[in-house]
Amino acid sequence: MALSTTKGTSSFSFTQRYRYDVFLSFKGEDTRNGFTSNLNGILCHNGINTFMDDRLQRGEKISAELLEAIESSKISIIIFSKNYASSTWCLDELVKILECKNNGQVVLPVFYKVDPSDVRNQKGNFGEALAKHEKKFKDHKEKVQRWRAALNEASNISGWHYKNDHPQFRFIKEIFEETLSAKLNHTQVFVVKYPVGIDSRIEEISCQLDIESKDVRMLVIHGLPGIGKTTIAKAIFNLIAYHFEGSSFLEDVREKSRTNDGILQLQKVLYSEILGGGNLKAHSVFKRINVIMEMLHHKRILLILDDVETLVQVENLLGKCDWFASGSRIIITTREENVLSSLQEDCHLTYYNYKVKELNKHESRELFYHHAFKKSKPTKDYLELEDQFLHHAKGLPLALKIIGADLYKRNIHYWKSTLEKYKIFPNPNILQVLKISYDGLDPTQRDIFLDIACLFKGFYKEVIVDILQSSYFYDPLCDIEKLIDKYLIVVEDGKLSMHDLIQQMGFEIVRQESELSKKPKKLLCYEDASEVLIGDTGLEEIRGISLCLPQPRNMQLNLEKMKGLKYLKIHNVICEDLKSLPNGLRLLDWSEFPLPFLPSTFEPTKLVVLKMRRSHIELDKHFERCRFETLKYMDFTYCENITKVPNLSVISPNIKRLNLQKCINLVEVHQSVGLLQELVTWNLSYCQNLRILPRNLKLKSLRRFDLPWCGSLMQRMERLALLSSIGYLISLDGLRINLQNVKDSSNISNLRNLRTLKLYDCESFPEAMNTSGCFPKLQYLGFFNSNISTLPEIARICPKLQTFNIHRCWNLREIPMLPPCIQAVHARGCNSLNSRSLLSQFGDVIGLPQNLACGYSNMGSSHQEFGSELGFASKWPSYNLALPGTTIPKWFNHQSDAHSILFSVGQNFSSFALCVALNVKLRKRNVPIHREKFACSIYLLINGFEERLARRKFSLDSLNFMWFHYTSVGHDLLKRIISSDRNDVTLRCKILNYHPKLGKVTIKRWGVHVACICPPRNSSIDEILKEAYLDEGLKFFLSRVAAEVLPFEREMVGRSETQNAYYCPLCEIAEDSVLHLFQCCPYAKGMWYGGRWGFRVEMIQAKSVKEFIEQILDPPKELLAERVTKDEFTLYAVMAMKILWDAREKALVSYSEASIYQLAHHLNTQYDSNLRSLGTTRGTEEQNRESAWTKPPDQLVKLNFNASCDQNNIGLAVVVRNQEGNGRAIRRAVSLCSKIANAIGK
Repeated sequence: MALSTTKGTSSFSFTQRYRYDVFLSFKGEDTRNGFTSNLNGILCHNGINTFMDDRLQRGEKISAELLEAIESSKISIIIFSKNYASSTWCLDELVKILECKNNGQVVLPVFYKVDPSDVRNQKGNFGEALAKHEKKFKDHKEKVQRWRAALNEASNISGWHYKNDHPQFRFIKEIFEETLSAKLNHTQVFVVKYPVGIDSRIEEISCQLDIESKDVRMLVIHGLPGIGKTTIAKAIFNLIAYHFEGSSFLEDVREKSRTNDGILQLQKVLYSEILGGGNLKAHSVFKRINVIMEMLHHKRILLILDDVETLVQVENLLGKCDWFASGSRIIITTREENVLSSLQEDCHLTYYNYKVKELNKHESRELFYHHAFKKSKPTKDYLELEDQFLHHAKGLPLALKIIGADLYKRNIHYWKSTLEKYKIFPNPNILQVLKISYDGLDPTQRDIFLDIACLFKGFYKEVIVDILQSSYFYDPLCDIEKLIDKYLIVVEDGKLSMHDLIQQMGFEIVRQESELSKKPKKLLCYEDASEVLIGDTGLEEIRGISLCLPQPRNMQLNLEKMKGLKYLKIHNVICEDLKSLPNGLRLLDWSEFPLPFLPSTFEPTKLVVLKMRRSHIELDKHFERCRFETLKYMDFTYCENITKVPNLSVISPNIKRLNLQKCINLVEVHQSVGLLQELVTWNLSYCQNLRILPRNLKLKSLRRFDLPWCGSLMQRMERLALLSSIGYLISLDGLRINLQNVKDSSNISNLRNLRTLKLYDCESFPEAMNTSGCFPKLQYLGFFNSNISTLPEIARICPKLQTFNIHRCWNLREIPMLPPCIQAVHARGCNSLNSRSLLSQFGDVIGLPQNLACGYSNMGSSHQEFGSELGFASKWPSYNLALPGTTIPKWFNHQSDAHSILFSVGQNFSSFALCVALNVKLRKRNVPIHREKFACSIYLLINGFEERLARRKFSLDSLNFMWFHYTSVGHDLLKRIISSDRNDVTLRCKILNYHPKLGKVTIKRWGVHVACICPPRNSSIDEILKEAYLDEGLKFFLSRVAAEVLPFEREMVGRSETQNAYYCPLCEIAEDSVLHLFQCCPYAKGMWYGGRWGFRVEMIQAKSVKEFIEQILDPPKELLAERVTKDEFTLYAVMAMKILWDAREKALVSYSEASIYQLAHHLNTQYDSNLRSLGTTRGTEEQNRESAWTKPPDQLVKLNFNASCDQNNIGLAVVVRNQEGNGRAIRRAVSLCSKIANAIGK
């Protein structure tokens, strides 16, 4: 996963470390003791670190150590001599060197007393050598062809030809000088010790850089402070600098540009690094710019400017940026996204932006582990705290590094103490970096940032702009955009948010300012607000208060003296006698306001937001006397005391949003509300007693109108007038309305700009809507609690529809063809619906073949290509379908009643479809279906990674249904987790986020449709496994063992050459095989017997793996000890097999094997854990002692051991005595073959 530096060549990860400066490739008998030795001596004497393979034993096949040495070298020097091509070792070296050349390695050929044309055309000694190789490798002609191609390619590289016509020392000096120059030009900058997540981000950048393109490109890397911008830039520099005629990495441009001397020093470094030396003779900044431009404009260069704050800083180094040679690349890191955007137009270059994202949870955990634990593994106690630290850091590499390093080698008490401190005070080292962006703001921008951090996080951007405009007396949009550019705030779904550490920085700045001024904070949160509110000093300068208590509390608020108070947020405060509110308030957000009216002295002449959810407020004569001239947002959600909305054209004529949802006692809305010219959003949802609404709606600005589940008591004339008026709201893009007893809803069809339409209680599909292109922009269409039985062709009416929701439409029989852009269809509670057509459409949209079976038998290219086609058949990343019923279609090739499904996939795994059948039962009747929901989430676990792939919310009602979901696994995610040709996948389904007192949601069954490479499920063992008392993971493992598809033969990475790959990696005695591993290996025998039951595995009489598994799944009576059930035996045995398999896997890739005692202990522990999870109870301790399997109780013993051996024999003697001194001797004499004598002796 790295930037591909040459199209068609292999990729090279920047994380590779160079161990050597120079690798020397030579034929030993020709030059080892002469030319090569002299060259190596000169290089080493001058500080150049070389690799010369004179210490390695030569053979037919090049060693892994040598290949690693080539990859780890900056430069390779190839010394072609007369017998070079006679060595297959040398030729393999050459092929590898040229492969590394494509990834940035410098290659320097030396033709030592041979003609380059002989090398190029394979004549003379080279031709004779290759002819011999062709005879020897007649069955591997492609190998010889690679050698010929490599010789031809290498001979065309510029190098040196030594003809013995001048002194060798002078010749070697020329090679040394060129090598030294290449080394200096290849010098890398230090990146980081643990480069987690860097490669994937570089790959995202690679297409933007496209270093083979001839145009001039500028890439601006931007993002949060501490996000890793400099690290990524350094990694890119190390990776591609060699492609350019000159390169320079200038660090800390912002800081060094503060002084004239700093700018001059940056110019000097830029000039000398690209030209390889020399001094800038000009003395002024502007003269030096001209010299730089004149000297460098003909060179193809790579230039990286790190930490740039302003355009002027770039111009001081590069001038107008319009002079670069073709193919040059300029990379700039900055904290501001748009600071350099003008260069795109002014300089006529190709300009790209790249935003660095936070680390995901897997990368965060990996980086945190590196710093907090190094190589050790955390214990369970630390793991519980680890998640809290990761949540605190929120994927910011700087924070993970600093926090992790601080916790290294600390005890659990220190961890807990640090966590509590971080909740209040930010780490000063993190704060120092984050605060740089804040320090670059002007005073007003700083105040706005602190307002948002302390009070407005999570508010809609539009609302915040209106509030701040009233406070600062100008449109603050420019400053909001500045904060966004600096990544101090972000916009998510229209709301302003920020990283938690950025917000904590805001709190700390407010605290520090208060300490310096010796006055109360200007912005107060609930920790200190309650103390100040009941105080009497320093109240005039307080600008904002957020008093949101975790539990209700009685308080007497002293707000009279807070003349400067502009923002007031209160929650869970009970105040029985509120005497006054400051008249300068811009925001009054008081949930559960305890009084029926506002204080009589309150004159809200500047109020912008009035939010009083679940309060006792009444909009009576006390409210009507108020004049909210500046009020734009009014929210009275869940205010049960409101019965009438008064004349708002007088009270608040400039209102933009009016939220009255769930005001269940609201009866009348004044006619004037229908004439509010500025009203954009009006919500009357679930006002079930509403009778009177404005008959005349002239709301030219209205974009969203919600009135479902209300108006059933409305008079017929009122209803008709309302529907007639709705047709004139041509700006509407969202409408929810109840059509109970409405026969003519034709006016709705006039709303051509609608993007969301939800209709409730329809008797039939509105005839007026059944016209082609009636809703050309509609993306969401929903019918709820309706008697609709047939539907017209939706694709014709709504050509851009993406979501179609039909809920509790009991009589609906069929859904006709939907538009190709559809992404979700929900048809819950439609029990008359024929689901086949929808399932067919579901399969057609995403390309699901219904005859897909497990694909191990088709693991060839055709299967892989099919898997790829399946993955990219749909143009949508996901697709959802909810249908009545609980029967999973058979073409979902993996199904389960449990919460997990397991399967194996190859490299091309990219997508799958799933179906979850859900049973929903309510415990509490009359649950309001609009209030309660539950979530169904799907998690992917593969190669140690876990990722949530899908999540869907459904209303909690008594409807059983199936949720079909198609997902295309994220491309970036796959690159991180797909590691081999076979990857074991676990999907988990979880039901979350509902109160169990209201009901119970269970998974009846679920299935996955995937192009897998699992063994075919048609064996007799698979049939037995269906009934076996095992979890899905163990069933999956046993199924693969039975089908003999486990990856058994693997390269033993890192093991010595003396370890024969054909012998068991655990015992290193017998030939490696599955049956040996489970039954015959001494480790297996010891573990089986060392387990709780002392079972002798030799009792299983099996000549094949299949017979072994069959006896485990259906054990004969002689295998079952007294009071040991069949299920207990099977679980115990399969657990033993799995532990042995894991131990073998570990032994393949490490020098150490687990001891038999460790394996037995692991077996006992895992068995107990699985037994509990499966709900099985074992017999008592006394019962187990009576079992024929159970060993006697452990006793202290004395053991004397002696052994002797030679190359052919070994003698062992053991004397065991108990506590009484009684004992016995055990003697064994073993004749050994020479192949394994050393292993046994060891």
